[in-house]
Amino acid sequence: MDLKARLSALKGQRGAPASAEPAVRGATISERVRRLTVQATQTKRACTDDQEVAARLQGQAFAPGLIRIEQRRLLAHVPGWERISAAAFTRFSLLNGADASEPNELLFLDTETTGLAGGTGTLPFLLGLARIDGDELHICQWFLTGFRGEATLLEDAGSWYGRARHLVSFNGKAFDVPLLTTRYRLARLAESLSVIQHLDLLHPTRRAFGSRWPDCRLQTAERELLAFEREDDLPGHLVPEVWTAFVRSGTFTEVPRILHHNLLDLITLTGLLSTLARVYAEPGFAESDTHAIARGFRKRGHEAIAYQYLCGRADELDAAGLMELADLHRRRRFWREAVQIWTRLAHEDHAPAMERLAKYYEHMRRDPRTALLWSSRLLQQADDRQHHRRQARLIERINASS
Repeated sequence: MDLKARLSALKGQRGAPASAEPAVRGATISERVRRLTVQATQTKRACTDDQEVAARLQGQAFAPGLIRIEQRRLLAHVPGWERISAAAFTRFSLLNGADASEPNELLFLDTETTGLAGGTGTLPFLLGLARIDGDELHICQWFLTGFRGEATLLEDAGSWYGRARHLVSFNGKAFDVPLLTTRYRLARLAESLSVIQHLDLLHPTRRAFGSRWPDCRLQTAERELLAFEREDDLPGHLVPEVWTAFVRSGTFTEVPRILHHNLLDLITLTGLLSTLARVYAEPGFAESDTHAIARGFRKRGHEAIAYQYLCGRADELDAAGLMELADLHRRRRFWREAVQIWTRLAHEDHAPAMERLAKYYEHMRRDPRTALLWSSRLLQQADDRQHHRRQARLIERINASS
């Protein structure tokens, strides 16, 4: 009999199901030893009674199949948190198409589910919500011990939704909110979640740092922006497996780690919102991509903010950012500033800047000779039919005036 079979037999002799402990993919030998040691020192009796589960999670058996856990954390202890100034939050919310709000009107949301595929077969077995109450973060988690508690979870969580003006999530627009909306419909319950203005932090994070970081996952953001490293965090891919083992056989050992993982996500959302508000208010903060952020403002119709943002970091812009700023100068008819940028880039053999100068001197200054100079240099960079036509036109004008 091999070692795995012997361990399974020993578990069976001690009253625990052989498959009680979920497999840990990729765990090191030391991690496996640690887990076996914990199992050996803890009771192996299945934990299936809601009252017992609630006691061990320091929560309340709220309804059959549902545990509710509430706690408060000082915002001063939240990594990255600073009180969001009205100006910073207004600029950040404009990017997301939302109105400015007060911190106590924010609702932070994160779910843990049985899978990532979505659809009617995916169950959110843990819903975490948090809101700001004075100098504290008020957190509430609803944990299902069985499928029968879902309707009560959805109903009770609705009392939290109703107080919020802004929902804050990370990838919640694509996953959490559509999933919860589906669960409300299946339960034939009214829901207000989908109509709350939504600040999905994934998108502004990706815009500001997508060109800077290897990825824009939530834990990457908390490490890079909040200087926060999780310790002994349950990997996200193991969460569904741990909950399934708990429901099937009462295996409780890893369940508190699910709630702790969800709690850390909510805390990170709070600090990340505060930090991103500063990123979008202060050009260059945290080495963000100033040009990409300005493009986002401009795309949403906030050209004045984009212009102000680029002007605040003009000395550090790359060629693309400078061309964007020059275009905004041009639209305001600040020709001297625009020409300075185009000339600087043209001397670095930047073809689009040469073309802007050729057009400027031809149409605005009525100076065909200088326009021809830049047009000729442009032809050396890009042999294009349109450039040939411009050069022929300029030569014709110069000859006509001679």
